[in-house]
Amino acid sequence: MAIQNRQRLLLIGATALAFPFSAPAITTSGQYTVTILGRVQHNYSDSSIFGESINDNGQVAGYATVRVPHNPSRVSRGVIWQSSEPHYTILGTISEGWFDSIAYGINNSGIAVGTSMENTSHGFVTVPAMFTPNGVVDLGVKNATNGYATAINNSGQTVGDLFYFDTPYPATQAFSYQNGVMTLLGYPVPTIGYSLALAINNNGLIVGAAQFVRHVPRHAASYFNGVWTDLGSIGPSSSFEAFATSVNDSGVIVGIWQNGNEEGGVFIYQNGQIADLHAPNRNGNPFINNAGQIVFGDFIYENGAWQDINDLDLGDGWKFTEASGINNHGAIIGYMHRVSNGVTIYRFGLLTPVTSN
Repeated sequence: MAIQNRQRLLLIGATALAFPFSAPAITTSGQYTVTILGRVQHNYSDSSIFGESINDNGQVAGYATVRVPHNPSRVSRGVIWQSSEPHYTILGTISEGWFDSIAYGINNSGIAVGTSMENTSHGFVTVPAMFTPNGVVDLGVKNATNGYATAINNSGQTVGDLFYFDTPYPATQAFSYQNGVMTLLGYPVPTIGYSLALAINNNGLIVGAAQFVRHVPRHAASYFNGVWTDLGSIGPSSSFEAFATSVNDSGVIVGIWQNGNEEGGVFIYQNGQIADLHAPNRNGNPFINNAGQIVFGDFIYENGAWQDINDLDLGDGWKFTEASGINNHGAIIGYMHRVSNGVTIYRFGLLTPVTSN
């Protein structure tokens, strides 16, 4: 079904004037330029940005606690950060009330997708949303209760997930959206009712998870041309559970896995085979770029080995904590911290590879 653009402005001009933005702090190590993205509104100590994804132009999509004209106390709003001024764009919501929004994905055109909280017949729920220069687009929820958009590729193909609570049994269903039309991706087994879309590459390959057998945990899955594919298991399938979290344009997929023996880690799927990458024990999700670099926690995997990012001197006492994305130029975003005067400071940072001239 076609979704009408509600023509909501992305940049809230009154907010930008009333609350000056904070300039990012920059340090340089031997291998990376480290940019601390800092506060969206420097007058407020709780307005630090938290990034969810990064595109190849270095724009970071995420969210921050900010003050807006509709709610001068505080709301969580989607934010896009870029290196050029103005550094921050505060994203709106579908109805432009005092509600929240979050940006989860961004493509190379600067179009972000995520969720907007709205007041509906089900109460306050999250609705999949696209943040464009012309406004915030309501992607709809079909007959679901709520949902969110998770990723967008450079062709504008968007994926996400819908949640059903008014059906005979709760269900989660992946969707795709392009040119104003939402398409439900269904389930491998219709009577089970579980599919999840977390990422999409520029060839339209969607990855996430699905349940292929009743009473067996969810498996990492891909979706292409109307077909869900089980990516397999590491060890016994009956206790194996996995989620695919990232895919590059060569179709190489990475994600997280665990089994009933409390074992787990990061998997890679390529050439039709799934394998354990023997990652360090860290929190978070793995992400892969077109060069095959994988980030997970405070580690990066390249040339067949894991390297601790904190083995590098990031400068000014900063330590890298958990990656939330990597672009095709090797720029990494994630959570960072340092200790200053006995107090631990948490911020979000961008590590940009230093290139030789």
